[in-house]
Amino acid sequence: MTTHFSNVLRQAFKTFDRANHASFNANLQHLRQLTDELTYRDLHLREELFRNVGSHRAPCSYMHIFEDDRFSMSLFIVRGASTIPLHDHPMMFGLLRCIWGQLMVDSFSHQLGPDEPLTYDPHQTVVKVNVEEPKLVTPASPCATLTPRKRNYHQIAQIGSGVAAFFDILSPPYDADMPTYGPRQCRFYRATAEGSQVQLHCIPSPDTYYCDVVDTPESVMQAAFQCADEVYADNASGTQ
Repeated sequence: MTTHFSNVLRQAFKTFDRANHASFNANLQHLRQLTDELTYRDLHLREELFRNVGSHRAPCSYMHIFEDDRFSMSLFIVRGASTIPLHDHPMMFGLLRCIWGQLMVDSFSHQLGPDEPLTYDPHQTVVKVNVEEPKLVTPASPCATLTPRKRNYHQIAQIGSGVAAFFDILSPPYDADMPTYGPRQCRFYRATAEGSQVQLHCIPSPDTYYCDVVDTPESVMQAAFQCADEVYADNASGTQ
């Protein structure tokens, strides 16, 4: 039952392997197609997980699935009128797959010229951005995507009947030691507008946003470890 999840994981390894840079766009498209087909059943999740809306639960729940220096996979559950506040994904590619309920993703893109190089400033406090069209994501819709240049500032809100959940893939992870930049922080923002110009102002993590942790199904962890071991072994044999 973890076959499709394993296929997604293997494709993620292939997509974000620097050795496959020449075929990155084609591999990313294939990864998106596979992720578009992922369901909560592929992650061995029970429906009860999405129906427990008791007051003792945090506004959001987090499930760690996999992470190495190339990419991370995780699950977030958003409850009630809760929102994952406006935050950034510096220098990242990302796929957000809704597996339960309905989510509205409001995104912004850093204002950059077509030939302007990407940079990461850990001390930046204000960002000029373009507003992107909001995207409704459901289990019947394609993934929401982000790139280092597009839609990598976003806010995610639950807008359905009480609970929504999404699986995401991010590359490289925040903690990855990127050349030149090193690890990057996740920062939160408040949007303001002066005429047609929208700016994002860096703010502390909102007090209303916090997560509890949900255990990862053992079968999913085993599938992830098995797949990772196979990929690492193949890479090791290829360098000998």
